[in-house]
Amino acid sequence: MRVIRETAESRRGFLAAAGAGAALLAVAPTQAAARPNTGAVMKSRVLSDTAGGKIYVLVLDTGDEVVTTLTAFVKENRIAAGFLTGIGGFGDYVLGYFDHAAKDHRRLPVTGQVEVLSLTGDVALKGNEPMVHLHAVVGLPDGSTRGGRLLEAHVWPTLEVVLTELPTYLRRRYDPETGLALIRQ
Repeated sequence: MRVIRETAESRRGFLAAAGAGAALLAVAPTQAAARPNTGAVMKSRVLSDTAGGKIYVLVLDTGDEVVTTLTAFVKENRIAAGFLTGIGGFGDYVLGYFDHAAKDHRRLPVTGQVEVLSLTGDVALKGNEPMVHLHAVVGLPDGSTRGGRLLEAHVWPTLEVVLTELPTYLRRRYDPETGLALIRQ
């Protein structure tokens, strides 16, 4: 995973490149970290860094496992609260549908390329560790859609995510009635 630090010079270069339709992350990295289980690096860039928190753009590449990679990023960057959104594509994925009676997610695995029409989620602490909770709506080749909680997915060909860090923390606690770890302060 590559963390790209923003400077006034890199911001001018980025804005000029973006205006010309160039690649989103056209600045050199100053810090790198390996992606989980691959040794590869994920591209990321801090777009904003204020007292209210940072805004990151994260670009995942073909083969990256989404939940694992994003979880590693929030842990490495000590993000205790945030929200994210993304678009791109998956080569395979597992959605979950929460079965209230079983108090567990029914796994709905699918292989084959789909368009990620909407990826949304949040970051909150579960115990002392940040947890990424994601939902996705994907477009199938016939134009139909499918959605649910994203349990796992492999990127194909890319996934572009904007992660907004919040200036406080959120905490998940186990709720015995639902069997879920829900955000509770």
